Amino acid sequence: MLIDLLGVVALFFGLFFCAVGVLGVIRMPDSLTRLHASGKVATLGLFGLLLGAALLMPSSSLRLLALGLFVLLTSPVATHAIAASVYRRREIVDELMEMQAEPETPAEPEAPIAVDVTAVLSRSRIQDIIEAQQRALQSHTRDDE
Repeated sequence: MLIDLLGVVALFFGLFFCAVGVLGVIRMPDSLTRLHASGKVATLGLFGLLLGAALLMPSSSLRLLALGLFVLLTSPVATHAIAASVYRRREIVDELMEMQAEPETPAEPEAPIAVDVTAVLSRSRIQDIIEAQQRALQSHTRDDE
């Protein structure tokens, strides 16, 4: 009876952190803080649910332990990969913004130039992005003439 009660408490603990983590993913302002909220779901929420399930169903506790170890080993790697990608994308956008701010300032403001860099971002090569922006600037100046 006491083990069942502890299992239910652990399930509610896990559900609470899952709900708070989902709210955090929805409400947080940028990618890195959303990543932090989703990390809490992966650790505290999932481990609460796994502990509760292991207490309520002792026959499957070895499988649940293996699942918990798998998540414990893979979650930080996935989080790091996502954070590194967000950081690289921000650096590229900052560099593109600096390059757009460097040209001479005309008497009348120009319309912003849209550059499609999604295919180039997948290769993460800044030189290709710079060349794509230069081609877009050249086509934009040809359209003005």
